[in-house]
This record gives sequence, C-alpha cells and structure tokens, in this order.
Amino acid sequence: MLGATLDRRLHFVVGKGGVGKTTVAAALARLLTRRGRRTLAVEVDDARRLSALLGASGATGAPTPVAPGLSVVAVEGRAALEEYLGLIIPVKRLLATVFSSRIYQYFVAAAPGLKELMTVGKIWYETTRLEGGRPAWDAVVVDAPATGHSLQYLRMPQAARDTFGAGLVQREAAKVVELLRDPRTTAVHLVTLAEEMPVAETLETHAQLVGPLAMPVGSVIVNRVHHRRFSPAVLAALREAAKRAGPEERALVRAVCERAAEESGWSDINAAHLARLRAAIRDVPIVELPFLFVEEFDRAELERLSRELEAAGAERAAVSAVGP
Repeated sequence: MLGATLDRRLHFVVGKGGVGKTTVAAALARLLTRRGRRTLAVEVDDARRLSALLGASGATGAPTPVAPGLSVVAVEGRAALEEYLGLIIPVKRLLATVFSSRIYQYFVAAAPGLKELMTVGKIWYETTRLEGGRPAWDAVVVDAPATGHSLQYLRMPQAARDTFGAGLVQREAAKVVELLRDPRTTAVHLVTLAEEMPVAETLETHAQLVGPLAMPVGSVIVNRVHHRRFSPAVLAALREAAKRAGPEERALVRAVCERAAEESGWSDINAAHLARLRAAIRDVPIVELPFLFVEEFDRAELERLSRELEAAGAERAAVSAVGP
C-alpha cells in the first residue's frame, strides 16, 4: 500500500518528459512534510522548476528551507564531486591546487559517468547524513531527470562497484548500491499518463528497475486521469438539446456538448490504458491523480494535488485491507 511506502526515507520520482513528474515530486514532498517528516526535495542538473513549485526563488548546493519542515537542494555532478573532495582533503590550499590543475579539469570533462555517479553519491550523502546522532532528513524526494537519463544515473553506482577493484571508489559505490536496493529505505515512484506511449515507457522502465537494477518500485502514479462524468444517456440528451436550442443558446449548448463528448472520449482512452497498466504491473500500488481543470497551476493547486495523492493512497490502503 502507498501508506507503507511513504514511510521509506529515499524517494526517486521518475517519468518521461511531459507527464507531470516534477509536479508529482513537489506534491509528494508536500505530503510528507504535512505528515511531520523533515523533508528534503532534490532537483538534479540545474532544473529549477521543483524549487519554484515549492516556493523557493532557486535552490543551491546547500539545503535551503522553503517551509517548516521542508528544504530544497540542487545537486549537480561537478559541484558534488568538489564537495566530496572537500570532505577528504581538509587543507583548503591543497584543495584549490587540485581544482585548478589541468589534470583535474581534463578528468572531470572526460571521465564517463562521473557526473551521474557523483550526483547519486550526493543524494546518498544527504539521505544518510546525521545531525545530533539522528538522520538529518526523515524523507528525501528526488525529482529525477527524464526516464532515460534517470536510468543512466541509477546504473552508475552499480557500474562503478563492478568496474573498480578493491579501493575507495569501489567501497563508496557499494554503499550507494546497498542503499538504492534497500526496500526498507528506498522507493522509486513511476509517474505516467494513461496513454499509449507513456504506459509503454513505464512498463519498460519498471522492467529495468526490478530486473538489472534490482531497485524497489514503490508505486506507479498515473497523472491527469479523466474519469467519466457523463453517462451515454446524458450525452444523448445534450446532443438533443443542441439540436433544439435557439439561435442565442445554440453555440453555448454545442460547446458544452462537444466538451462533454471530448471528456468522455478521454475517459475511455484512460480507462483502457489503466487496465493495460494494472494487468502488467501487479506488485505495487497504482495510484490515479485527476486531471485538474485550472487555467494556471499554482501553489494552491499543488496543495490540492498533494491531498489527492494522500487520498488516493488512503483509498488504496482501504481496498487492500478489504480484499483485491
């Protein structure tokens, strides 16, 4: 059930571009904060939309509070590497010499996968970091890059662990892999739409996560779902009303009729692809979030979506308690 999944500390939110992944990540961060969890929202590769949705003018490489119990941080591979080197090279003058050297500059530019490895390493650091003998964060929500790039990020710790011989890099990478694969700590939430291409990509991503990557999938969150609002009888009545309407009302009634038919069409499409998704993925909750009819998505709508996510999780939990 989604409720138990929310108890984990590290949440990756993954999805292809255009499905509302960042919005869902922000809603999840708000939900966890509302539950009293000290939450860190992480945006990757200088993507600033997550911090804007959460009310920050812009995230930096250091956690920045944006609301009681909620902070944001921007993680970028090169900055994460330099922060890590700062931890193991405490002498600032020596550190500055390393950063300015041509060998270091070439290494950073040429090393394959280094940015991805250090980015995930920074996420591991924030997830495991202690303050006063307790975890600094109760929950870390990562707005991951678009799906293909996300998988590249998540593969790198495993690749580093398997490639490097015994030594510092291998040991550090093994720690990250252990965290990523721990179902008590980590959950990957797949965000999708109930449409043909997004569902196909979600099924492929799910297979990669549970297969080669061996990572725990926490939920599939289907965003912008259209639910049937008009029965066939109501649609037929609207069509008849459009035929009988006078000249002054005809345009309005026809517009209502067309919009109702369009909404019903989308509900049929969504229902078909939801059925396909549920038939293929049976081991994790599939949560539906409604299409919100708003002119502009602001923080009030984010809070509404966060509560929809909470309600959907609670509904799923209730269904699971009763039976299939």
